[in-house]
Amino acid sequence: MKRKAVYVLAGTMVVVVAFSVWYLFVYLNPQTLREDFESGLGEWVADAHVPSDPNKPGQLVEWSVTRVAGTARSGQYSIRLFIDGKQDDGTIWIERQLPVRRNMRVQVEVSFELHSQQQSFNTIAAVCAYGGVRNPEVEEDFTVLGPANQVAGWKRYSFATSVDTGSSDAILVAVGISVRWETYMTYHIDDVEVKVR
Repeated sequence: MKRKAVYVLAGTMVVVVAFSVWYLFVYLNPQTLREDFESGLGEWVADAHVPSDPNKPGQLVEWSVTRVAGTARSGQYSIRLFIDGKQDDGTIWIERQLPVRRNMRVQVEVSFELHSQQQSFNTIAAVCAYGGVRNPEVEEDFTVLGPANQVAGWKRYSFATSVDTGSSDAILVAVGISVRWETYMTYHIDDVEVKVR
């Protein structure tokens, strides 16, 4: 009977110590990534889900994601998102991986600045974001954060989600825009911050 009580006490202590370590080093000290693109794209890569161009058989509509100088929220550089939205369709974004522990539930918080050239009461594009273990590949993978043209200039957008890591040792985060109006469009992204706890 005494041996069983010792095992129960030892097991309880292990659980308490494990929780304390997690709380002190993971929950209270989240992994934080900040990117202002002053030194390049870092580990961010461009991706897209865009329609075919009816005027150029066999080709997709024109789009690009590039690091540019001039329009920046801080420093000198930002990421320029351009897409031919005349087909009233298409989503373009930047994404990157972050390491996580397997078989955990992590909280992911993403915030970033987005620059619109003009304010509009029409929804020309939607601002979108993603966080999860799968690689985002289509528009439906993203969560819409709101219209892109709420102001002429910079506006901060935020996204939060809970992710079960399962057998994966990395998660992916992504931010971008999704076409809602039949026109060419250009936006800029800067000062991205990602927290994982």
